[in-house]
Amino acid sequence: MKKLIVCKSGQKSTKSRVIDSSKQCLITKHYTYQYSSQENAGFSLVEVIAVVLMVGILATIAIPSWNAFINRQRVGKANEAVLTVLQKARQEAKNKKLKYSVSFRNSNNLPELAFHPDSETPDFSKDKTFSDLGLKTGQISIGSNLNNANQGTSSVSLITTTVRKITFDNNGTLPVDATVPIKIVVASSSSNITQTNGLKRCVIIETLLGGMRSAKDSACN
Repeated sequence: MKKLIVCKSGQKSTKSRVIDSSKQCLITKHYTYQYSSQENAGFSLVEVIAVVLMVGILATIAIPSWNAFINRQRVGKANEAVLTVLQKARQEAKNKKLKYSVSFRNSNNLPELAFHPDSETPDFSKDKTFSDLGLKTGQISIGSNLNNANQGTSSVSLITTTVRKITFDNNGTLPVDATVPIKIVVASSSSNITQTNGLKRCVIIETLLGGMRSAKDSACN
């Protein structure tokens, strides 16, 4: 004898119907559940607004921190590049028994440097130290306490279009009339060059023998 199963017809009718297959009953219940689930799908306007507000708050917190991190990385890499070029000039002077210089200037709000024999005029177009780092106009500034060639003073100022120069003699040392310490300062903005608490990195030539080191922030004032 065939077993009969009684099922509700779902949303469309309140009457019961008799079917001869439990499989058909399960299918009917499945479609009823699916139809009901579709009615409850989606997000309310209040939920969407809450999510947008949360994303905005998190972005407000994260973006300044990210920008500060990028600035530190940029200034740090530029300062490492300055240190590398100064060390190269010192070594070349010692190896070739010639005076070698590193000249600095600012052109169109972008720092430039040139590594060259002291007897030659610096050609800033040949050196790609800063451009190879991907630096763009206004992203970093450079300063120094140089007054004249190899003459360090007590205060740091922004390097402008006037060329500042550090020269190593044929022994790889500074000339005997040099005044140390000599500082080349890299900062994230021109105002940070002279501020006592601004983000900055620097290379300091501390002795006439040409000993140099990197420093940061207040040590670069």
